[in-house]
Amino acid sequence: MPVFAALVVAAAIAQAACGGSSSPTSPGSTSTPTPSGGTTVTPQPIQVVLFTHIEDNTPTGTIPSGANRTAYLRLREALIDMAELARSRSVKWSLQPDWKFLLAAEEYESAAVMSDTGGVNVLRYLRDHLGVAIDPHSHENGGYNYTDVAYLLDRLGVGGSTVIGGHIWDPSLPQFQEWDRFRSAVSGQRYPAYSWRGDILMGAGTPNHTNDPIISGVWRPASRGDFFTDSTSGNIASVGAYKSDVDGISTLYALYATGTVASTCMLTSSYHITPSSLTASGGIAAVDRDVVSPVAALQAAGKASATDFTTLVSTWRSRYGASSCTYRN
Repeated sequence: MPVFAALVVAAAIAQAACGGSSSPTSPGSTSTPTPSGGTTVTPQPIQVVLFTHIEDNTPTGTIPSGANRTAYLRLREALIDMAELARSRSVKWSLQPDWKFLLAAEEYESAAVMSDTGGVNVLRYLRDHLGVAIDPHSHENGGYNYTDVAYLLDRLGVGGSTVIGGHIWDPSLPQFQEWDRFRSAVSGQRYPAYSWRGDILMGAGTPNHTNDPIISGVWRPASRGDFFTDSTSGNIASVGAYKSDVDGISTLYALYATGTVASTCMLTSSYHITPSSLTASGGIAAVDRDVVSPVAALQAAGKASATDFTTLVSTWRSRYGASSCTYRN
């Protein structure tokens, strides 16, 4: 299959993988690091990332059009509300948009629109004034690949992230596991003069999220076929999402407290706050009640540290010595 055709098919599969919320199943055996006998266990906060993907069909409609502009402005307002909520709760939030939202931002961020964001586009406002981490996300659809999305972020003044915001993991679809091409810089598809290399994987996905790996921790995948084995020479780090829910944070913390997992092992969890949940009637209040406030409470109790993917991997290197340690169940 030609490379571009494979990417198009992979993008369709990834689109399904991003949108579902069904319960994942374990992909394999458990790897449980345990402390040596008699070692005092000091529970560490679980490294938690709350994030939002904006897909390549959002905002709806054609750019430019009245319907598309209305959809963009509605989402824009919800993103600002979410960022303000996260800041008020001292919880970090990450935004990972695909190409269509970025082109819409270039089209609609006029002086009048930017009057409520200090004269800067909404992405700059979210990052520079409200502390939101912004990473590229791509289904590599519509002629745009990850590098093109990174370029658009750069053009909007919020580039620089090396997070690969979502990727395909599925042992039954090895031909679509192309995350390893980022071991070297990749040229843009729409903007071929631009190159980008991502080095942090998050959000391993399968169609409809029916077989997502339930894994916590950070490791450097050895290869496509040996994804969960750490390679110390690997130049891409992967962050486990665990069960992608709030309750899983307490479950992971209990592993430290019971001595099941050593305190020298970084445990991780991430949670996707969907754009539709933000734009729904009463959506921000519901997200606060169900996600943000519970995570903030866990953080206040020392059981969680709400962070972003870049900072998480930096912490893994500086505080944990880049020691690979994963927990699967």
